[in-house]
Amino acid sequence: MEKEENKQRLIEELGVHFEAEYNLPPLAARIFGNLVVTEEVGLTFDDCLTKRGASKSSISTSLNLLLQLGMITYFTKSGDRRRYFKISDKSTFFIKKLEQALKKAAKESKIIQTVAEYDQKYNPEKYASNKPRIEAYLECLSQNEKTYQDTIEALKKLL
Repeated sequence: MEKEENKQRLIEELGVHFEAEYNLPPLAARIFGNLVVTEEVGLTFDDCLTKRGASKSSISTSLNLLLQLGMITYFTKSGDRRRYFKISDKSTFFIKKLEQALKKAAKESKIIQTVAEYDQKYNPEKYASNKPRIEAYLECLSQNEKTYQDTIEALKKLL
């Protein structure tokens, strides 16, 4: 029973994380959490229904959302008409997450620089007082971007 209790706690913790990280509805987040921790190669619709205890329409809506977002895929087995859902290509999941973080950091850096240029031209006192903080922040973003890029390249070599 201890393993199952720990598994359910982990699924709940993952669900809360996925709700916040991906802006997923609670049920979709918990289904994704189930797919992360399952020992099975894939889960069927009925497996998801049993594990989550929600209505068929709610499970269907959640699975379709996860499919549309590209977070999960499905496969079939020869002689079996059921679809088995699994997390999308696990080998590229981390790369995609890091690429998103890299884009976000680059956008953040660009907007901070644009504001700084505006302040430098139109509000020099504000620019002067904020310059040390802006430089420190931009340096942090630059280091993060380099770390993301290096990690993406390292992960791609592992594919």
